[in-house]
Amino acid sequence: MADNPTDLSGDDREKRIAELKAKMQASAKKTKVQEAAPAAKTNVKAVAATAVEDKAAPAPAVVQPSSEVSVAPKSASNGAASNGAAAAMALAGAATVTAAPFFIEDSPEVKARKDMTRREFLTYAWGGALGLLALQSGVGLFFFMMPRFKAGEFGGVFFIGPESSLPSTDAPPDPNTSGKFWLVNTVDEGPKALYMVCTHLGCLYKWEQANNRFECPCHGSKFTREGLYIEGPAPRSLDTFIVTVIEGGEVAVDTGKKELGAPSSESPARVIPA
Repeated sequence: MADNPTDLSGDDREKRIAELKAKMQASAKKTKVQEAAPAAKTNVKAVAATAVEDKAAPAPAVVQPSSEVSVAPKSASNGAASNGAAAAMALAGAATVTAAPFFIEDSPEVKARKDMTRREFLTYAWGGALGLLALQSGVGLFFFMMPRFKAGEFGGVFFIGPESSLPSTDAPPDPNTSGKFWLVNTVDEGPKALYMVCTHLGCLYKWEQANNRFECPCHGSKFTREGLYIEGPAPRSLDTFIVTVIEGGEVAVDTGKKELGAPSSESPARVIPA
């Protein structure tokens, strides 16, 4: 077959021209495929690198995920693999997580613990308020009911005068009916204020000058001038009020402060029956 188509006859020349066209088309396709091959390899490498980076990156922590994962649909071209763009889109879509806003509700145990804390706080608050109110009421009631005596009335302070005005140590007891005490001046203890009530059953004893002693008309208890127990059913010596010498040398008797007498068995004036 001649190489020059002009030397051929009509049918052979057309065949020859068709073959040349086919060869030219095949050569062009081959050249196009060879030019596209490096770009496809580059795309595949880029996709692979992106996939490795996506896998290496830590996924965000979601406590209660409510997400939508969008995955690109697979593309098929008559069963043939694509140039890798679809795979890259699928990997990128798989790594995309859209987190929706969420609200974590407390568990029943946590709610019960919180309620118990509030309940305890209210209990302590009410208890403290009531306790403070009771304390204030008690203090106010105490000061309201506590007797406050004026000077010169029983339960208050009686001013006798200067020490020079006291009776002598051998003088009979001086009664003070307002203060309910007998004032005597002793050698050993100085002035004493003897409570006028007998220590037996509360009778008012009297001073018997003839016998130089105190005698109770109710049950016969007897006491010395200084108030010491002598005999009778009284369980102790006479009670006394506190006597002090205040500033200026004045003697004062506090009838609000009473001292109990010593037991009758300890009295040095006690009469021992024979």
